[in-house]
Amino acid sequence: MSKEKIIHASVEVFSENGYHRASMDEIALRANVAKGTLYYHFPSKAQLFKTLVMEGFQDIIDRVRTDLTANLTLEEHIKRIIRHNLDLFLESSGLAHIVFNELSNGIDQEVLEELKKLRIDYIHFLAEVLEEGKQEGVLRDVNCNLAAAGIVGMLEGASNYFINNRNELSRDHMERFFYTIITSGLLVTTGE
Repeated sequence: MSKEKIIHASVEVFSENGYHRASMDEIALRANVAKGTLYYHFPSKAQLFKTLVMEGFQDIIDRVRTDLTANLTLEEHIKRIIRHNLDLFLESSGLAHIVFNELSNGIDQEVLEELKKLRIDYIHFLAEVLEEGKQEGVLRDVNCNLAAAGIVGMLEGASNYFINNRNELSRDHMERFFYTIITSGLLVTTGE
């Protein structure tokens, strides 16, 4: 399907060239589609860029929501949140490069606002998960929005570090490390 080819090619072009140096001509060429087809699906470079990032974030939200419908413990939900956040960035290094290097690099203000809203919605969604744990008495009495923002920020920073330093530690080690940090700070321990 041409839309998927365009998205795949645009991730490559944006991650290699950056937002400003990427051209719709090069994206059409890489996707092996006519420029008219490209503009039919995406009327502008900004719209294409927004679609890439929003679909990446929406994918992680959908994965986490699917997992959270299962009857799991808060600890298992936290493991899965960590895994899905890392998946987003580590399995799609082109998208990760875009998120880490291009989102603050002169992108159209309207696009930035929409992406900011999606990120805030995701943080609120995670905060709701944490709030349920607080109501059940397994999570400390914390500001759940702040905790969710901290988790997302920490995982984004860690993914960026991992991408640039792959030989230092394994993916499994990262998951265990962040699970320990997050749960030791948030979960109620015996005697509290």
